[in-house]
Amino acid sequence: MIRAFIAVNLAPVVIEEIAKIQLALQSTRGDIRWTRAEGWHLTLKFLGDIARDQVAPILEVLSQALRTHPSCRVVAQGLGAFPNLKRPRVVWAGLYGEGLAALSEKIETALMSLDCPPEGRAFTPHLTLGRVRSLQGWEQVLAVITAQEHTRFGESEINQVTLYQSDLHPTGAVYRPLGSIALTP
Repeated sequence: MIRAFIAVNLAPVVIEEIAKIQLALQSTRGDIRWTRAEGWHLTLKFLGDIARDQVAPILEVLSQALRTHPSCRVVAQGLGAFPNLKRPRVVWAGLYGEGLAALSEKIETALMSLDCPPEGRAFTPHLTLGRVRSLQGWEQVLAVITAQEHTRFGESEINQVTLYQSDLHPTGAVYRPLGSIALTP
């Protein structure tokens, strides 16, 4: 079994801008386990554990479903926390783009043919910057989040969707691409 998900990547310049803000957040010394910038991606569908022989059928279904799906632009803007700023569990950078919800929905629908259960919660595009362990130092983290609430980090052209394998390690997850599907320019 492999742990898998479907995602898109942002432009390196956008990742660099968000990484600068993550450094400001880290300097607050809040009790947060920070994610590594090289692993940042927009997850469109988390698959969980799948058999290795499911990779080819998943890529084929995605290829059929997305062969005429247009590429889209994503704006990275603002910071926040899930479920909210009073009871934070995840610190995130926001992602916005007209085609993102349609892309996510098309993937969800296509994978139903392979008996992949639909996501139980609404699609909320974001990059996970860190996972809150406790509220120690949260006031300082919140000050940075509030100051950057509407900051625009840049735009990315999304022109492919990738199926990834996620290998969990004590130092964090390592993501390996298993295949990609190009979107229509």
